[in-house]
Amino acid sequence: MIRARSPLDRVADALTLLMVALLFGVSAMTLSALGIAYDQAGGSFLQKFHPATYMACLALAARFLGRANPFAWLGEQAERFPGATYFVTTWIALIVFAAVAQQTPISPLIDSFLCSLAFLVLYADADERTRATLRIALHAFLFVNACIGMVEFVTHWRLTPYVTGGKTILHDYRSTALLGHPLVNAAVSAAYTLMLLYGADRAVRWPLRLALVGVQLAASVTFGGRTAIVLCIVLGAPALFRPALDILSGRRFDMRVAVGAALAAPFLIGAIFLLAERGTFNGLIERFSDDKGSADARLLIFQLFDYFSFDELLFGPDPQRLATIQNTLGIEYGIESSWFGLLFGYGALMTLFFMASFFALLWEFWRRARPGAWALFVYILVQLSSAAGISVKSLVFDQFIVLLLVFHCDMPRAAPAPSIARRSLRLAPERG
Repeated sequence: MIRARSPLDRVADALTLLMVALLFGVSAMTLSALGIAYDQAGGSFLQKFHPATYMACLALAARFLGRANPFAWLGEQAERFPGATYFVTTWIALIVFAAVAQQTPISPLIDSFLCSLAFLVLYADADERTRATLRIALHAFLFVNACIGMVEFVTHWRLTPYVTGGKTILHDYRSTALLGHPLVNAAVSAAYTLMLLYGADRAVRWPLRLALVGVQLAASVTFGGRTAIVLCIVLGAPALFRPALDILSGRRFDMRVAVGAALAAPFLIGAIFLLAERGTFNGLIERFSDDKGSADARLLIFQLFDYFSFDELLFGPDPQRLATIQNTLGIEYGIESSWFGLLFGYGALMTLFFMASFFALLWEFWRRARPGAWALFVYILVQLSSAAGISVKSLVFDQFIVLLLVFHCDMPRAAPAPSIARRSLRLAPERG
């Protein structure tokens, strides 16, 4: 017996769609252009949280209030998502520690995870229409985002000013498109490409799938994320080699796909040579040959250990002193590793507990993922290890989880136990 969906369930689904739209469509640079001090100094406390975070809270509230017994529903979620429940417990403890002991802003911890946690619960109970809308909308958004990136690259025009840390960046060829920072664009684009290669959204046939992959690969040149590009090639190669080996071993294949590939290959190779002759790839090649001190900045992280005592490393150093030492060492733009960033931000003790719960959260997604998910989890772990990621205010992990759940996870809707819904919330009587 399945309980009829209440009006508040439909409100929660609508708010979930709006949350995803804000999460992907409103970048930190967009907020900066609108005069909101989201990741800059100044502004009110409320400005420090992303609009998607507020929308996620509203969607969860609607889902909670739409239940006949809201607190029993909360208990069901704890049993349904044990890994996420463990993570939330540790996450809340870390937020309290950051606010009380370290006296540092809590918005980075909240924005980096809340939307992904909320989406896990909201998507699990979303109806099929909402899920289908999300799939189509995300495909369309990422296609448009890639096209905007290529237009920006060719025309040297930007949809929004390239602003980071309150400073306007003028001499950078990389596109910002809708997702904002070039590295965020590169990370999301590469994750989406890998999901397509490993069978994301079974409704998309291979000709269209390869076309979408081609658009994302072309856009990756304009975003210039070296780690994302290398990971996409290395992790995506097995997904392409296996079908090729199957064909060579005598497996039947669609002749239309083969003819299309044979006709497209010469044009593709010719286009690559033409673009190379015109210097299209010069900026990307230069980033590989001259990383402008990025590798040195990662090595300098290890020098930070020399400046702090064992107690400071265990419980977290003074944030102001840490910032001063970072400026002295020349890594004022951040510690380019999520794990080291957490360690120096909150101490080894809290980081150890938090990382254990973080891997429990990843397990929650892993057990719902389809075959091929290993590449996606390797990808996100390497990305987080090579960038500030979840140790600073960032939406990359939230965006990755939304894509993973929508495109690469099987999430059957739970059938709640029969109960008498509150009269004000019922659409229809219970049915046997």
